[in-house]
Amino acid sequence: MSVAEVFYNHASELATTSNTFQVDGVDTDPTTVSLIVTPPDGAAVTYTYAAAEITKTATGVYAKDISCTSTVPGVWNAVWVGTGAASDVVTVTWNTTSTDLSGLYCTPELLKDRVGISSTDRYDDVSILAACRAVKRWIDRHCERHFNRVTSTKTFTPTGLYCLDVPDLVSVTTLKTDVDGDGTYEVTWSASDYQPRPVNAAVELEPEPYTEIHAVGAYQFPCAYRSGPSRTDRIQIAGVWGWPEVPDPIVEAAKILAGDYLKLGGMAFGVAGYGEYGAVRARMSSPALEMLAPYRRSPILIA
Repeated sequence: MSVAEVFYNHASELATTSNTFQVDGVDTDPTTVSLIVTPPDGAAVTYTYAAAEITKTATGVYAKDISCTSTVPGVWNAVWVGTGAASDVVTVTWNTTSTDLSGLYCTPELLKDRVGISSTDRYDDVSILAACRAVKRWIDRHCERHFNRVTSTKTFTPTGLYCLDVPDLVSVTTLKTDVDGDGTYEVTWSASDYQPRPVNAAVELEPEPYTEIHAVGAYQFPCAYRSGPSRTDRIQIAGVWGWPEVPDPIVEAAKILAGDYLKLGGMAFGVAGYGEYGAVRARMSSPALEMLAPYRRSPILIA
């Protein structure tokens, strides 16, 4: 197993873990050999050589292919235990990541191209993927929104009878309301009963998301001003959230920031070097921040 290898959370992904038991530097077979594997979800499994679940490749050398399937991606822990003639305990860890990379603004391939790494070079894959994921998260937090599409169902508490503010919305699949606040959304609205706004958001020069839903005709949002013990989230919307497409400036900013993130790997605590007056600290890329500025939900005014 290579520390630079990316493992994905999938049943078809195999991580090979091995251990060599020794006594005074000499490869030696233990009396018994077992391997305790704990996936990220905590459901530990024990394998033994006696039950032919572990492969012996040479004297003292044992290996096991682990299927990297778990309810969640994350850190895997494997503990080799030898008893008797070669008593020893050795711990091995590796990480699995989600197979879904569709939400990244800068993909590993784009980042490799930007920093001049061959697409066939796998040595830095772990660091590259980590940089892409970290920058995606950072941009989302910085802008207080996400630009990739996510299909999900959300509920909202209305504050008015005719207008509902919503997070960035690409399209509505269903809109339902809970009239009495019992948690059951019994009224399904038709597309003619509401209007996403701004009305021309999807056909602008740069397509933008909808940020409001307006009730039209005879329909009103069931506000719960005096709801007492009943639920207040009276509106349920199933749809696609995010932006119609990731804006080009977001992609370019992500490439710049991910490239800078990789370079920070060689800087102790963010120190790029030492000058006449002490440590020189690394700073966020100004061009990237300028690209992101128009997309921040809460812009920062700089005097």
